Amino acid sequence: MREYMKQQMRDMLATLGRAEAILDSRTKKKEAGDIAQLLEDMQASAMAIGTAIEQVEGDGTQTVRFLEEYCELLWQYMVEEDLKARFCKGRQLAGKRGEICTSLEHEFETRLEIVFLVCRSQVWKQMERFYHLMEEKADCWVLTASYKEVTDLEEGTVMHDESGLIPGAVRPMGFGQYDIRERKPDMVFIDGPYAQQGQLGIQPDYDFMEVRENAGIVLYMPCYEADSQAEEAHCLIPQAVCSDIILVPSGRINEIYVNAMNRLDNGQDMIKKIYVLDTQDVDRALSDVLNKKK
Repeated sequence: MREYMKQQMRDMLATLGRAEAILDSRTKKKEAGDIAQLLEDMQASAMAIGTAIEQVEGDGTQTVRFLEEYCELLWQYMVEEDLKARFCKGRQLAGKRGEICTSLEHEFETRLEIVFLVCRSQVWKQMERFYHLMEEKADCWVLTASYKEVTDLEEGTVMHDESGLIPGAVRPMGFGQYDIRERKPDMVFIDGPYAQQGQLGIQPDYDFMEVRENAGIVLYMPCYEADSQAEEAHCLIPQAVCSDIILVPSGRINEIYVNAMNRLDNGQDMIKKIYVLDTQDVDRALSDVLNKKK
């Protein structure tokens, strides 16, 4: 089961818990019409969770059985006329929801989905180590996208497609073939650096903010053929500012990013997300990320 899907179910179960408290309040006030509608909504939510689990995990799971028992308790609550007995059913609902939450956490193994979004083939050499590190722990996708190089602001634009340079062994596919809004990957690695719109330089042929809005964690890997190519302007583009982790290739480039981001209002927080590749700090950062997503 995907982590983001499990989190959605956690949120729905938390909403059921709040609904149980409202149910008690309306029962005390004898708001019969509101109670019936609330019970109907709660049953629909519980059934939606069960249906989603069966679509992914198949029939016969313990968690779905607990959800069915929860729905039965909702029915008993609805037909019960004695006020004291209703409150007793309410306590049973809370207990059954606790069983559902525990079962959800322990019955289904969480499987992360990680995307490696590559424009420039030279960056794949750096991403590949993380791909091999994670391919047995997660479902990994290698996606390619073209990019445009702006050599003249008036008309000098050249499109590049380096997808053919990515090893076929990793089975890369085009970014447009992957529905990021639907799949909502847990982690996305992206490359760079890129220029802002209206500036000279290279620009990816995809909407970075679409990636940011639909990914759990974004890791940005700016790549330079030489440290001297790094500019402070690269450090303040959306890919750098809005990513969760920045993996820079050298200590010198790390200094440039730290100096640039330190001038931001939240500079101290921003520089905490910068790590130098091929150091133990990177391994520790990724380990922390993976543990948080479990």
